Amino acid sequence: MIFSLRKKNKRTQERGFTLIEIMVSVSIFAVVVIIAVGALVSINDANRKVQSMRALMDNLNFALENISRTLRTGSSYHCGVTGTITTPQDCPVTGSDYIAFEGANGSELNTQDQIVFRLSGGQIQRSVDSGATFLGMTSPGITITSLQFYVSGAAALDAKQPKILLLVGGTADAGKGLVSEFHLQTVVSERLIDS
Repeated sequence: MIFSLRKKNKRTQERGFTLIEIMVSVSIFAVVVIIAVGALVSINDANRKVQSMRALMDNLNFALENISRTLRTGSSYHCGVTGTITTPQDCPVTGSDYIAFEGANGSELNTQDQIVFRLSGGQIQRSVDSGATFLGMTSPGITITSLQFYVSGAAALDAKQPKILLLVGGTADAGKGLVSEFHLQTVVSERLIDS
């Protein structure tokens, strides 16, 4: 009887995995790996989209900060395309997508050094030569659908500090279906005290 128990224990010790057990465990491992790799690819793709959107928003932020800073240090604001751009002109009610003014380093005697901001072709554009040439300020992934400047107190000796309300709206397209709509506004007043 002792001999038969030894023989039985010997068989259980020598027994290994069957082919079916190995195939099941490899299949489960493969499914887990495929799910994990899929999740990593999705996270990486989402990160790329977010980085692209962040770059577009940084570009828009830079453009608006540049406009605000330039407006703040300027003078003799002319809102709208009517009239002479060297003559101050308000547009507090209707607004305009075009503003011209004398820059901080400009001269009131030079009529060809006005800084101009406008909306053209879905892009904010800037000119430093009274509108003779324009350069785009926003990247191609940003489409500006509305740009409005509302100016009040632009006239000299009106006892009002010049103030500009800037409204910007549009979309940022980072590609691969990631489109974000935005609406921004800021108020800028002239740094120098109006006389």
